[in-house]
Amino acid sequence: MIDGPERSNASMRARCPATSASAVNVPASMRRASSAIGSSNTSHAGASLPGDAGAASGFVSSVIVLLSLTEYMNDNGARSARGHRTESRRPPEDVPMKSTTSRNLPALANLVALEATVRKGSLTEAAEELCLTQSAVSKQLTELETFLGVRLLDRRKGGVVATATGVEYLKRVRQALNLLEEATLEVLTGRASGGRLDVSVPVSLGNIWLLPRMLQFAKQHPQIQLNITTKVGPVDLLHSGLDAAIMYCGGPPPGHFGVEVMPLELFPVCAPDRLPRRGTLSQALRHLPLLHQQTALDAWPAYLAQIGAKVARPGDGPRYGLLTMGLQAAISGMGVALLPDYVAGDDLRAGRLVRLSDTSYLSPKSYYFVCLEEKRANPTLVTFVDWLLQTANADAG
Repeated sequence: MIDGPERSNASMRARCPATSASAVNVPASMRRASSAIGSSNTSHAGASLPGDAGAASGFVSSVIVLLSLTEYMNDNGARSARGHRTESRRPPEDVPMKSTTSRNLPALANLVALEATVRKGSLTEAAEELCLTQSAVSKQLTELETFLGVRLLDRRKGGVVATATGVEYLKRVRQALNLLEEATLEVLTGRASGGRLDVSVPVSLGNIWLLPRMLQFAKQHPQIQLNITTKVGPVDLLHSGLDAAIMYCGGPPPGHFGVEVMPLELFPVCAPDRLPRRGTLSQALRHLPLLHQQTALDAWPAYLAQIGAKVARPGDGPRYGLLTMGLQAAISGMGVALLPDYVAGDDLRAGRLVRLSDTSYLSPKSYYFVCLEEKRANPTLVTFVDWLLQTANADAG
């Protein structure tokens, strides 16, 4: 495939001491693996990892991503070969397909060599970064192409570039290498012994209710790393890479496990200076616009019907995407908003808002903790759910 003059081992050792700095964008753990493994395709079954089952599970889940890379190539290799005749190269009949395991998984060192070669655009520079000879890197790339049965690289004047197939394959290889490095670092730092969760929450619930209480969770469970992100609307747990989500919904979707964390109970509020002294809800409804939440547009019509109030056009009025936006609009005097206590409570106690009725509206939807059915028994996830429910119940009580 790609050949070059083999450099002496002494010269390579001089340029690549064991303490050499890590190059940008190349996982450190992957470089160590490449140096240790070289061009070998031998795997060592039964090697143990530090940490408990949670650490092993996190590491294995990252390795599974590598399996999907090869399955992707097996599924698409034939189509790619038909669409790019110049890239297709079936392995010779006398060269057996090699694998580091009994499954369709190429050698990790070969994937590292591919990533470094394409990023550097040079076989020589990739060899220097990986502390290998140029011929060793060339051999690794040849083995990978032979294993996949598809040409991944083209040598052009001035450097090496990936073929169209190589570009697509490398996108997923880089994702897999990043996941492997992240899992490795978690094991090395001890974080994986307690586990890690990536959870999505609604913006307002996360900022106002959950995050101020996260210190309690961190103190009670310092071994668990909890990563929080926010999203408006439904969360695709199947493809997002998240472990779980708190969603405002009517219940978990099919194939998911869900438990209700808290209901959404709304009541009318407005700025005190928009009402005459001892003003009433009826006065507010006659003179002030209704402020709507984009995710609960049925709330005002349902609440008005519940209390028997008549408003000419209950659907009129500004609409806001977040509860916190509706809160600020109400404080600034824009109109009357239906808000939950966890959003409006502090401003009610500070006198920036007034509650206009003791009657609340209970939304048919609630905040649910949702995860994929197969993850519901995950010990780290169970620990977080238990804490979440205890905290929500304590606030409600």
